Amino acid sequence: MSTPEALTAYLHANIPLTAALAARVVAFDGSRMEIAAPLAANRNHRGTAFGGSLATLGILGGWSLLSTALRAEGLDDVHIVVQHSDCDFREPVTADFTAISTVPDAEWPRFVTALRRRRRARIEIETQISADERVAVVHRGRYAAFIETLT
Repeated sequence: MSTPEALTAYLHANIPLTAALAARVVAFDGSRMEIAAPLAANRNHRGTAFGGSLATLGILGGWSLLSTALRAEGLDDVHIVVQHSDCDFREPVTADFTAISTVPDAEWPRFVTALRRRRRARIEIETQISADERVAVVHRGRYAAFIETLT
């Protein structure tokens, strides 16, 4: 998955909810993931973004970032699950929105080392969801990663 389009196609095929949200990867590298979604596919009865869509995009941003960052480290067969999810809904989202997730630089080396040594590790990733150039939601997710061995 070397392009945003390829990663979007992967997400839509493997996590069907992402297609329903009309989420699409805008950009990613080893330390940052940007995913956009339209208000029209995610609105509630009040015409604002549904909280569940926003929370899902927060989880998705962290999971997708972690997945691509681990691949960049040569760790391709890692299973990732969200262990804890928390959203701070600061204001209603009334336009198309974007989720930006970033790798916590200070924690990353410890996380990768632990994963390689113990075959499991945890990390927290923050995702900021913005609309109209304002941060409307901050998602904090703790993700557990593990490498299964075949016996």
